[in-house]
Amino acid sequence: MLTGPGPGKIELDCKKVIIRVGDKIIEIKPVLYLHVRGWSLAKVTHLDIEYPGIEKILNLKYREIIGAKIGKISNVCTQVKSGTRNILIRIFSNDLLKLIPDKYYNGCVIGSKIDGIFIGIKKELIKIFEEYASKLGYEPRR
Repeated sequence: MLTGPGPGKIELDCKKVIIRVGDKIIEIKPVLYLHVRGWSLAKVTHLDIEYPGIEKILNLKYREIIGAKIGKISNVCTQVKSGTRNILIRIFSNDLLKLIPDKYYNGCVIGSKIDGIFIGIKKELIKIFEEYASKLGYEPRR
């Protein structure tokens, strides 16, 4: 069951997501959210990618968290990569591209939930994302 929209979950445009796990490549059309700290049970600001069974596509157990890196690899997509699990996620979202600084490439985590994953990000991106959310009326809460 998808979590879906809620207060403090800002939907970002998402044309598609291409996932590579090992030799398998899958293209999906998920819902992408910027989920702001203090809203709809978020303890920290993060990204949500919601799509039925995405956690199974990535071979993640429920609530499993793995290390990865996130970055803008071009003016076309944002990439999330876990070398230890041979997972590559390319997110085609103009909204997300506008938020991530050029040449940004840093650590993150990928975590699983039912019918979705979250991407936990570092403080420098959290600050940028929270400034954006504040302009839209979703001031981060403690």
